[in-house]
Amino acid sequence: MSSRPDPNAIVALATAYWGSATLIAAVRLKLFTHLAAGAASPAEVAARAGTDPVATDALLTALASVGLVRKEGERYTNAADADLFLVEGRPSYLGPALLYNGDVYPLWNRLDEVVRTGTVHASPDQYLGEDASRTRNFVYGMHHRALGVGRALAEVVDLTGRHRLADVGGGPGTYSAMLAQRTPGLEADVLDLPGVVAISTEIVTQMGAADRVRCLPFDYYRDALPGQYDAALISGVLHREQPPQVLEIMKKVADAVPPGGVLYISDVMLDDDRAGPQFAAMFALNMRVLAHDGRCHSVAEQREWLDAVGFTVTDVRHLPPPIHYTVIRAERRS
Repeated sequence: MSSRPDPNAIVALATAYWGSATLIAAVRLKLFTHLAAGAASPAEVAARAGTDPVATDALLTALASVGLVRKEGERYTNAADADLFLVEGRPSYLGPALLYNGDVYPLWNRLDEVVRTGTVHASPDQYLGEDASRTRNFVYGMHHRALGVGRALAEVVDLTGRHRLADVGGGPGTYSAMLAQRTPGLEADVLDLPGVVAISTEIVTQMGAADRVRCLPFDYYRDALPGQYDAALISGVLHREQPPQVLEIMKKVADAVPPGGVLYISDVMLDDDRAGPQFAAMFALNMRVLAHDGRCHSVAEQREWLDAVGFTVTDVRHLPPPIHYTVIRAERRS
């Protein structure tokens, strides 16, 4: 007996943004930080946050319904996850990454236009240097994400015996700082756009790695790598580009890495049939909303492109859940 058609899943999908908008609003208003000061009624939270008491009550109710806060009598406290990840000043604070998602959120409402025309409605330059506030949200958001991913990445990226690392499109410099601190004798160059490296220099200094990690202005559309390196890392970069540009980036890395050198590519990747997994498929769509050339690539595609520029893939690893990254290791052939 076949089951009857049920619209509930469709309705849930159509309203899924309610939860994300609730979370982002609470982060913008610093409600979790205010609740970390102690259990409070809606009126007390509103007084701390400078918000409307009635609307604050509605927001706290919504946060309780999704498990981010707990209600005890008439007072609210942070749930354990919120207290760990959503309170300013905590080492694991995810606020900047969520604020970046908030910057991106309005663009998704125009996805139909992006698909119809093939063009995006906001320049990526807004968060790559053009708009100082959005750039800071973006770079610090990537830094806080990278702190979590980097611990797993460092277990896979083995640079023992390597001396110079090119971190191509290295963003906040988090990975370079962690790898340099982990690998004796390794120095790294974080190569990214001027507006980005101005902030990554701050981050690298905060991480105590400024003596071994440089942050250099670099545009991979125009520039050759500034020297020779025996190791390279391209992490979270290639999903912004279509295949021809990916191949050009790989060629530039090949020109700067001599035989025996190693290249690691770390990114969200599609299955080889390009039909999933779901997170990668949705992430690829997110990149298409954000960037004119956004696209996620499969391991099979990248293996072919790497071979064409003189690299041989020697290993492929999937980082452990909940991280959605795959890491490709390739060696430069003679």
